[in-house]
Amino acid sequence: MRKACGFLEHLWGKGFLTDDLVTQEDNGDQKKYLGVCRLPGPAQRHRRLDIIVVPYSEFACALLYFTGSAHFNRSMRALAKTKGMSLSEHALSSAVVRGPGGVKVASGHTLPTPTERDVFIQLGLPYREPSERDW
Repeated sequence: MRKACGFLEHLWGKGFLTDDLVTQEDNGDQKKYLGVCRLPGPAQRHRRLDIIVVPYSEFACALLYFTGSAHFNRSMRALAKTKGMSLSEHALSSAVVRGPGGVKVASGHTLPTPTERDVFIQLGLPYREPSERDW
């Protein structure tokens, strides 16, 4: 992704990026860059930086997934499963068929989730702001 992405080359040229951790990771139509950046200022602290590019149709589920705590994400996925659904960073699906051991045998169909709020509505939950999602 680094070679193909002018944005990353620009950040390298400015000295903002200092190390590549994963230069490209494909997950369907999602693309990820994982690296290390140096923050501006006198301390010039280093931080991990994840850049994730997703198709617009997956934006709400990806945002929910990548900003939630691990516990929050597991809880949301478990709730979806109890309702015959499946939630991932790609989509929320209904009419999911699972076989023995909970193994998914039919993916069902993708529900419209243009916003994070729509994911909560489809799951029958009150909306929670990102700051309230550390369950």
